[in-house]
Amino acid sequence: MAGRDSAKYSRNAKARRCGVVMGGALSAFVAAAAMATGSAAPAKADFEDLLDPIIQPLLTSFTDAISGFDPAAAVDLTSWTDSLLSSLNSIDLALPAAAEPAAALPAAAEPASSTVSIPIAVAEDTEPTVQSTVDGASTTLLVDSGSSGLVIPDTDLGSNFFTQLEKLFELGFPTSFGESGYSGGVDYDYLTYNVPVDYTSTTGAEVTTTAPVEVEVYSWDPSDFSSLFTNDAFQNFDTDNDVTGILGIGTTGTGGAGESPIEAAGYQGVTVDLPGGVLTLDGTPDTTGTPLTATGSTVSGLTETVTSSTGTTSGTVSDDLDTGGVYGTIPSSISSSTLVPNDVVTVSDNGKELYSYVVGTDVIGGQDYTQAPTVVSGSSIDSGVEPFFSHALSIDYNTGDLYLQ
Repeated sequence: MAGRDSAKYSRNAKARRCGVVMGGALSAFVAAAAMATGSAAPAKADFEDLLDPIIQPLLTSFTDAISGFDPAAAVDLTSWTDSLLSSLNSIDLALPAAAEPAAALPAAAEPASSTVSIPIAVAEDTEPTVQSTVDGASTTLLVDSGSSGLVIPDTDLGSNFFTQLEKLFELGFPTSFGESGYSGGVDYDYLTYNVPVDYTSTTGAEVTTTAPVEVEVYSWDPSDFSSLFTNDAFQNFDTDNDVTGILGIGTTGTGGAGESPIEAAGYQGVTVDLPGGVLTLDGTPDTTGTPLTATGSTVSGLTETVTSSTGTTSGTVSDDLDTGGVYGTIPSSISSSTLVPNDVVTVSDNGKELYSYVVGTDVIGGQDYTQAPTVVSGSSIDSGVEPFFSHALSIDYNTGDLYLQ
């Protein structure tokens, strides 16, 4: 599942839409308001001073999404928002005294000297997952080499708006905020906190990283206009994948909301080993296997071949080696129609086979790979999870290089 960064704060839309955002993400506005000044908010603050630094980018993020559906609807909201906040200027807001700014991480985390393995399982046939607790809350995380950053929905913080708001205040003020999304069909706004994330290793020992966690506070499906008003696209995305959060383990350049907590904790690399049933946090990068110089998680100059009963077709592709990519994609120039069972798909690098699978029949590592990759235009493909049923993937955080074991 390829992640992506975005800073789409350039277009506006109709003012009457804004009330939905204010209601759906008020907790985010209040919790993040002091961030712009770099200090904790006073015990009492005017609404205008408190909300304006954060409400403007979040509102424009929402209205940008609307203009994506209907560009003709775009208008300038600046004066409307200023008027709204000014009208609230006489209202004082009492903030919890305990809300302190979130502690920043050290400028450079010390390298983690030991190597630790965490059990990894596969849900829904294609979803690599690990179990964790994020600030004490049990969380199932999708392991995604196609993005970076640990992202959870605000609904993980509590069962209702009030408990979620209380938890946000307990976390303190966020260190940053932004907008991002996943190619699977969700865009979202988030707040970043540095909080402990705990895993249980294969030996039973606790492994803890205190690292950036992005809390989604507002989300929508870019292909579904109605989702702008339900604010549940991220939650639906997680539910469809049988998880409650996304663990992006790619290097920072991979794209996504932030930095992998594994990299931020000082580990030098990470290895996804589905055949072995472990996610390994590498104290020393595992540079065995086939080296693949990559930009983020994408490797260029590979050859993809489809062998079927009617012949063989090949083409040059760039491949996003993506554990979160489900069944992957394939260019229409190589497969002019949907692949059928028994077609063989092979990806190689300078004549050396990297991975291969038989569509619709393979059972690899106990997983039944019964679906074909999605046909797309262009020459960029997503590997999907299938290669990792027979190969481990190592990421060297020092160089950004990938190694297919």
